[in-house]
Amino acid sequence: MQSIGDDIMSYIESELKFLLERKDFASLYRYLKENYASPQLVRQTNYYFAASRRAADLQLGSTRIRCVKGTYELTCKIPIAENSSGAMLNSYEYNAQISKEQAINYINNGLPAAAQKELLGDLNKIHGTPMRDLNCFGRLRTARFIFAIKKELPPLLLDSNAYLGTFDYELEWELRESEAAHYLLHNWFKDLDIQPVGKIIPKVKRFFDRLMESEI
Repeated sequence: MQSIGDDIMSYIESELKFLLERKDFASLYRYLKENYASPQLVRQTNYYFAASRRAADLQLGSTRIRCVKGTYELTCKIPIAENSSGAMLNSYEYNAQISKEQAINYINNGLPAAAQKELLGDLNKIHGTPMRDLNCFGRLRTARFIFAIKKELPPLLLDSNAYLGTFDYELEWELRESEAAHYLLHNWFKDLDIQPVGKIIPKVKRFFDRLMESEI
């Protein structure tokens, strides 16, 4: 956690991310399970909010409600563009635990700017990010396989995602020091003949891209 100002706390998230073909996802899953340990499976659902479908809005920040095991969390991510490169994404992340009743209300009736400010802080004042009334545009479901690789490294995540009639697969690894992870991934990809798919695109951007495509 890091203090940004006016007693607002922000978590700076740094993550490696790779999109994978289904066969490569399955190959890496089997390899990790055989050489490390069986993963923990967590199922989660992200509900995505925006003022509009415009891609430009997502460059300023993204907002979601995530449901995991009956708990609900409101999150806003503000990208740190100058510190994001290659397969590494960096962002300020603001989180607030909310009740099931609050989550259902925001999903069905919209998320007012005033509620965001109350729960997450004044992001316009901190980052210059406009705070507007938001609507929910849909959900993305994830089966997340959590692998413990080394004690000194955070868990590696393999995500199988379903949204808007689409399935995709990705590797995520949230960490501060990426050198050791890069070394492991390089060797695994080489040994398993895995080629990541294109450039890295966050889940929320893929969701809204697919939403726009479905409406053409």
